[in-house]
Amino acid sequence: MSSGRYNYYDPEFNPEQAGDNVLLMLITGNMFSFAVIQPDSTKVLVWGDQYSIAELSEPTTLKQVLLAKYQDVKIAIQSLSFTIIPKELFNNDYITEYGQFVAKKPTDSILVNKLDTNNYVVFNVTEEVAAAISAHFSLNGVYFSGKTWIAGVNFARPYNQPLYLNVEGNILQILYFKDAKLVFYNCFEFNNGDEVMYYTILVANELNLNLDSTSVILSGDVSLSDKKIQRINELLPKVYFNQNHVVELPDGFITHQILMLAGLSLCASSVAD
Repeated sequence: MSSGRYNYYDPEFNPEQAGDNVLLMLITGNMFSFAVIQPDSTKVLVWGDQYSIAELSEPTTLKQVLLAKYQDVKIAIQSLSFTIIPKELFNNDYITEYGQFVAKKPTDSILVNKLDTNNYVVFNVTEEVAAAISAHFSLNGVYFSGKTWIAGVNFARPYNQPLYLNVEGNILQILYFKDAKLVFYNCFEFNNGDEVMYYTILVANELNLNLDSTSVILSGDVSLSDKKIQRINELLPKVYFNQNHVVELPDGFITHQILMLAGLSLCASSVAD
């Protein structure tokens, strides 16, 4: 039984005529969110979240939407087990060796994406998640969520070398560029707002950033009143929500909440690209 919700459903969307649309999904732990977009206009037709991955393998509530015939299907996974390899050192013949650093169990799947122009990422997909995807989709269409978030952030960067934070579920992702090059990326599991603040300060100190003068740009499943970011809002002077409009949402919806999912639309059909 799914406990998810529709955030938006365009009354003109017809699953039986979805051949010109793209299905995007973001898996976090044992939950997923999704959106259906028109790729030419980037208009969001359907957007839902907080669905169990059981709905992915055996769709009931979302059966018509998930099993429609789409132009393309792209799936992002928030994996906490990954390694980033500079392109100068990456060798496709050594995937098995790289996988030894990230595999949790022998039955897990090891996937590779080009993270950005200068790096590859090798990441772990658990057997449970891989099975849920493979029931109706292909692992060939799976992306590391950091790649899709970086794509969304790079869509427009009006700020001067800020620290980027994204919160989905209980996973905090932190990203930093310097002179347009990726300097830092990592993920952290957290239990409360104090831990979000702790990891933010930890990374800032590692990067020698002064948080009194550095902008912190937030995205993900957070709002101004959210306890997960309460400490950051209270203690840091330059905290903003990411305003990148990667996809076109109806009036009244907030773009930063769909940024990582929307970033999938910017990723090439081949996950190796």
